[in-house]
Amino acid sequence: MLVRIITIFPTFFDSCLGEGLLGKAAERGVVEIQIDDLRAYATDKHHTVDDVPYGGGPGMVMKVDVWDRAIAAARKAAPGARVVLLTPQGDRLDEAAAVRLSREPGLVLCCGRYEGVDERVADHLVNEQLSIGDYVLTGGEAAALVVLDAVARKLPGVVGRAESVETDTFTAGLKFPQYTRPPTYRGWETPAELRGGNHARIEAWRRAEARRRTSRRRPDLAALAAAHSVRLVLLERAMAAAISDPQSAIAACAMRAVEAYRLAQLVVCVPDVDTRQVLRNAHLYDVRIVASPEQLLARAKHETVIHLADQPEADQLPPAEVRRVIAAARSGITLTWGGPAPDGALVAAPALPGPADHPLALMAWLDRLFGTRELQTE
Repeated sequence: MLVRIITIFPTFFDSCLGEGLLGKAAERGVVEIQIDDLRAYATDKHHTVDDVPYGGGPGMVMKVDVWDRAIAAARKAAPGARVVLLTPQGDRLDEAAAVRLSREPGLVLCCGRYEGVDERVADHLVNEQLSIGDYVLTGGEAAALVVLDAVARKLPGVVGRAESVETDTFTAGLKFPQYTRPPTYRGWETPAELRGGNHARIEAWRRAEARRRTSRRRPDLAALAAAHSVRLVLLERAMAAAISDPQSAIAACAMRAVEAYRLAQLVVCVPDVDTRQVLRNAHLYDVRIVASPEQLLARAKHETVIHLADQPEADQLPPAEVRRVIAAARSGITLTWGGPAPDGALVAAPALPGPADHPLALMAWLDRLFGTRELQTE
């Protein structure tokens, strides 16, 4: 990946980019980082990049014409790159955004300064605006380093072990506690579960601790931490449309949602035995195929079953309550959609007003439960 950073302080990045994983990734050619001095695109002898704001007020505003020339040069040097302006007015950088940006062929990171950048830069010259948090920095350079580090570690070959990225904090809630030698220090003990060598017990302890920590410190992420225990079941009515058209939006969206939200499994209910066999033989779905939800749930009596309703009715659970139920569940969770609610299921209110049997309604529900993640598209 080619990353081009436009700044008025090009030496700001020297020490940071030569150290650690970023430095090693650059040496191996996994990521190429170019620093571009914005002042080189000023046309006056003083290399002026800012001017007084229209309407008056304190400070200076960075000039649109200088940025135009700098961004045009960056697009020429990095064809297809996504141009990002670092600004407190931008969308919040999160793990999903880092993953999304890591799939780009290149990035151009624009570092603002002073009172900000002429609004025409944001309106006409960049692809998006990003903020790293609700606070103000002296410039966008520190923010650019944060974005670069978050994105680069998603690239194959930057982090030595892929599972280190897959188990990152925010990838599936907060991370479990970590310990190393000595096992006892000043009377502070390492948990016994980690010292016995029983890998199943260690993994169970880590999952439980990660969920407990997430629920206590970041309850907004608690449902996301439980996503690996959730299976999504498409009931008969949803599958009727998918069977008639194997490339339908319902089937495609469901499969992509399971991947994007890292759910445990996708299950489809197909009552007709011949159709079930045809689907299995044709390998149209990388999913489990069953005759009915009762067949599935009979073998999972201790699971929490939540039905995503098609129509609003009294006593249905709102999204916040559904997230709480998922986060508190101590066994597997089954979400059903596209038909009548299975017996004994908790019923969740529709996520969208109006008819709620459209794939968008399912996507809206999953997004509310597990946070915003970019779905893979063709």
